[in-house]
Amino acid sequence: MDIKPGVDKYSRSVNGIDIYFKCQFIPGSNEVVLCLHGLGCSSGSFHNIFDKEYLLDKNIIVPDFAGIGNSAKPANFSYSMEEQATIIEELMGLFPKLKIHIAAHSMGGAVGLLFSRGFFDRVASFANIEGNLIAEDCGILSRGIAGLTFEKYKEELFPKQLNEFAGHNQLRFEESTPEAIYRSAVSLVKWSDSGELLERFERLKCKKCYIFGEENRRMPVLRRLSGIPIVMISRAGHNIMTDNPDEFYPNLAAFINIQKLHL
Repeated sequence: MDIKPGVDKYSRSVNGIDIYFKCQFIPGSNEVVLCLHGLGCSSGSFHNIFDKEYLLDKNIIVPDFAGIGNSAKPANFSYSMEEQATIIEELMGLFPKLKIHIAAHSMGGAVGLLFSRGFFDRVASFANIEGNLIAEDCGILSRGIAGLTFEKYKEELFPKQLNEFAGHNQLRFEESTPEAIYRSAVSLVKWSDSGELLERFERLKCKKCYIFGEENRRMPVLRRLSGIPIVMISRAGHNIMTDNPDEFYPNLAAFINIQKLHL
């Protein structure tokens, strides 16, 4: 597949599923920033990453997970966190020899921690942006969905969410299906409740940090990140990248570039 220099939109078949992604390609760069979005969100969550001059020297790839946005939404896909990880890992074959910097938000944090050991040999850094790590990270959205039967979710809650989230700055339920949202939520809750995600994050050998919004400064997970750098973004809630992009992206770029963080 040919990737053109500059910023453009693409679609690639991965394991039989068409995956959409937006990409900044810098010929000669040996690094790529991989952005992973949250439950019910899309690549649009990171749209500001292309607007500023923070990462002009690096390749950037921002995919829509299977089941959302412009990616395919097959009815027979599991939408589990581990299968989403497999899809993205295959997609990253577009950049087979580059160092990878992961920027993972919310559900994307769970997906990012489920890449294979061989894939992590290429990962230089992992910015966990309020990514799911423990049971308490599953709030009313994911746990409220997973606590229902699929039939009840499809017939009752999903239609309400379509109306409630219309015009939201990140959630794109209208660009998904009840099957994709429901199965994703069930898998996300299962992994968050397992305790394994936090263990995986703690064991990462690459550079890592945890980024959170000021409104969520009392999150239980913050007390369990001993020894891991923590960055607070002011005037932001869970939707950090769009709540305060002018503070978030300089901090992300500083972390990736091994500069002093703007704390």
